Amino acid sequence: MSTPHIIPSSAAPTADASASGSGGRLRRGEGAPTGRRRIVGVDVARGLALVGMFGAHLMIASGPDLTLTDPSTWLDIVNGRSSILFALLAGVSLALMTGGARTATPDELRKIRLRLVGRGAAIFVIGLVVELLGSGIAVILTLYGVLYILAAFTVHLRTRVLVIAGAALGILGPPLLALIGTLSPDLGGPGLSLVLFGTYPITVWAALLCAGLVIGRLDLTRVKTAVVMLVCGGLIAIGGYALGALLTPPQQDAATSSSASGSASASGSMSMIPGDEVDVSGLTCQTSDGVVVCFAPEKASLFGGDGGGIDEGQSYFDRVASQDPPAKMLEAVTSVSAHSGGVLEVLASGGFAVAVLGLCLLVTRYARWAVLPLAAYGAVPLTGYVIQAILILAGAATWLSNPVLPWIALSLLMMAGALIWTRTVGKGPLERLTARAADAMALTSKGGVTGKHPD
Repeated sequence: MSTPHIIPSSAAPTADASASGSGGRLRRGEGAPTGRRRIVGVDVARGLALVGMFGAHLMIASGPDLTLTDPSTWLDIVNGRSSILFALLAGVSLALMTGGARTATPDELRKIRLRLVGRGAAIFVIGLVVELLGSGIAVILTLYGVLYILAAFTVHLRTRVLVIAGAALGILGPPLLALIGTLSPDLGGPGLSLVLFGTYPITVWAALLCAGLVIGRLDLTRVKTAVVMLVCGGLIAIGGYALGALLTPPQQDAATSSSASGSASASGSMSMIPGDEVDVSGLTCQTSDGVVVCFAPEKASLFGGDGGGIDEGQSYFDRVASQDPPAKMLEAVTSVSAHSGGVLEVLASGGFAVAVLGLCLLVTRYARWAVLPLAAYGAVPLTGYVIQAILILAGAATWLSNPVLPWIALSLLMMAGALIWTRTVGKGPLERLTARAADAMALTSKGGVTGKHPD
């Protein structure tokens, strides 16, 4: 029987489609036969995530949070949800890429781990280079590098362990980070900003990685799997957003809609206007992840300003009490705002990501031709992400006044370019670079012990 939802390709994520008719099973170890094929639905979902992140970086939605009854807020769907979808798909790809890790021999598992460490290191360095470009976007690639290295020690775990770990990280992580942030008012540093208290706290993204690893172990070529993901993910998203709306005060201050850890990433709920139209005299301004926030000095504590608005003469206990740990922990549970890092955001937006993946798997089964450009774009995610940063750097000054049309036009252009590239060349240049780094770390060559990987 033909499987129109998968096509031959030279990159990951893949399922084993050997000539012997293995029915989608993955061979022991990370190696795979030459005839492995790409699961296009995963690529389409990743392409959507790339398009959404591009829109979020261009700030195409700068008004209120998404409300289904208000069409003017619908563009806000790109904020937060796009990066969460991207993170979930990273876990799915890792599961497909290392499908034999659970039954691998010690030597095979060592090679799998070394390849992931090499790939993660390469992604981390690419992220640093993107940050050096100074495009002003909140670069996620450095954290992705850390996650790949972390995945080197988790891909072999049983599904039950991954489910428990992901649930624990998603439920306990946000309030625990909020508590740590309030008990340590003066904490800070680049390491903490990278993995705990930045735009992308590792507790959230590691939970999504675990969820993706679990999903990637399912038979994604079955219609039933896609339908269950679409229905269950949609119900989880609806329930999570509805519960968040019930538990969140209707007049919540924009300053408190960010992560309870103090992350200044609530731009999706703030009003954005050109800087030359704003009088900032007498205000204190701070820059975080490319976003400039200005506030009255007496409001510094709300924005995590220097000193936190606390008198230096206060005792430690008074300073902690002024942070109101219970309220911060409660907010870390109930917040559904984009990039808030709240438990309900992880639940709702994670459910949304699962539903999108299920829908993409169904679409590619019955109308693959309609989404081939998106699939091609999703097949070169690293290259596409870096090109986005370069485009934003090149034209940010002229696009921010009306970013929607450039977002649509450039997204279509990049999809067309990706389609031509993947059909004529194959892997993207940065995807080839990370694959070579993985090979180098595992001390293998093309056609060596672990084989040539289409990831």
